Parts: sequence; structure tokens; C-alpha cells
Amino acid sequence: MGNLNEDEMVSLLDYSKYYDKLEMPITRNRDKVLEDLQHEKFIMKNDAGTWDITNMGALMIAKDLKKFEYLHRRTVRVIWYKENSRLDAIREKEFCAGYAFLHEEIVQYIMTIIPQEEVIVDATRKSVVSFHEIGIRESLANAMIHQDLQQRGTNPMVEVFKNRIEFSNAGAPLVAIERIVDSVPVSKNENIAGVMHKCGICEERGSGYDKIVEATGKNELLAPRIENQNNQFTKVILFVKVPFELTTKEDRMRTCYMQACLAYVNFEGISNSDIRKNIWIGRKREGKSILTSYQCC
Repeated sequence: MGNLNEDEMVSLLDYSKYYDKLEMPITRNRDKVLEDLQHEKFIMKNDAGTWDITNMGALMIAKDLKKFEYLHRRTVRVIWYKENSRLDAIREKEFCAGYAFLHEEIVQYIMTIIPQEEVIVDATRKSVVSFHEIGIRESLANAMIHQDLQQRGTNPMVEVFKNRIEFSNAGAPLVAIERIVDSVPVSKNENIAGVMHKCGICEERGSGYDKIVEATGKNELLAPRIENQNNQFTKVILFVKVPFELTTKEDRMRTCYMQACLAYVNFEGISNSDIRKNIWIGRKREGKSILTSYQCC
């Protein structure tokens, strides 16, 4: 958005939240604020002496992306479904603020709507959620950072079902899906990734999928399913914990493979017992032994 006076420009950007995110004191000096925003390439002064807000500035710290003509479809949509199909939606919520401080808000919202159950641990009642928070955080950050900003007509989207969560964004994955764990980190939008790193949202180390695979394995969850849809969209699917006998052969093979990839990049070995532990097999259930990992794969 261009040709704004100083007051108009500042009113569209939530710079105070950005200072909070960086854990910096908010200066009372307006000139210092403008200098900081220019340094981050969020704003620039044009030849007419007025102010322009850059696309990155709006995408990162806008109060409302709907006010920016070319960015209103970059808002993040979260759709909550009653069961496992798209036929019965409970609620849809659109998050319209800048990405720099929107990520945490979306994560907390998702954590409140996913299925939970109460369990008794050491005589204390605790709530256990169906999905691991690390998987949600990393998948959401990837969908926001690695979207194809040149592709029009679609939002980053999170769809919450009873048995899974789907994260989708425009643009194909930058690396082959089978090498998603051990590839050198690369980003479609490195400047955005840099700002998100400053805000503590991502690490720019290519460790996002390592964290997801490790978290799902330790919590006996299936590994995420990653899809390249016609080289136009990327979809990442997280699954709730399901009984072993209800998993498919593809689920088991993908989980074994991802765990083996994680061990490889950590220069560690992986044994049959590790695989059995990560996909919750080899236990006695109702008097019957579960198949070994060799048999299941």
C-alpha cells in the first residue's frame, strides 16, 4: 500500500506487538520507530515524500490483512469439522493479523478445539490431547512460511477433523518428500523466514520435520503424511493415535521409514525394538501378541 501519510501508515501496522515479540521496549520516539521499521524493510519512503508499506511489512505486522488488496487472501483459515469428512463443519475462523504474532494465537486456538480426554495419573486428573503440540506448531509454521506467494486465490488453511489435522498451502514442496528429513534447509520466502526466526517462530535450521517425527514417535503416533498435489499445493496431515490393528500397511511403512531417516541424520542406529516401540507393537492385547514390525511391513 502506497502514498500514505505517517499517521495512516502507522495505524495499519501493529508495531507495538512486534516490539513485544522481540522483547524490546517500545520507544516513545516516533522517528526511531520509523527507522526500525525501515531497517526491517517493512516500510519505505517514496519519491513523493510519503510512505509505502511493503508486502513483507503488511504480511508480518499488519493489524488486518483484509485492508491490503493483494494480501487479503493470505489470511490463515482454520476449519473445525464434527467428524472425519468435510460435510459437517462446526466452525470456521479466519485469522487476519500479521504472521509475526499470529502463529501463537492460531496454535492456542487449535489446541482448544482438538479432541481431549481425561486420564488419572498418580491420583491426579489430567487432560490429554489427541495431537502433539510440537507437530501442530511446526506444521503451521511451514504452511505460513513456505507458501507460494505468487499463486493467487487460496489461503493457508488448517482443517481439524476428529481423526486428523490437515495443513495446506499453495506451492509444491521444495525438496523431494522422501528426503524431507535430511535435506539442507531451503525456503521459498527467506526474508519472511528471517523475520519469523527473529520472533522465535522458526529456527531456519531445517529441523521442523525432525521435531515432528521425533514428537510423533515418542508419543506413539503415526508419522505425518506429506503430499505434493499436482505441483500446486503442499498438504501435511497429522493423525490421532489409533490402535495398531486399524493402521494400514502404508501408515506403518511411512512411520518406520521416517523414524529410520531421523536416526540416520542423527548418526544413530535404529533397531527392531526401536521400531516396535515407536509404532506401539509387540505388546499383549486381549491375550494375543501383536505382529512384529517385519511382519507388519
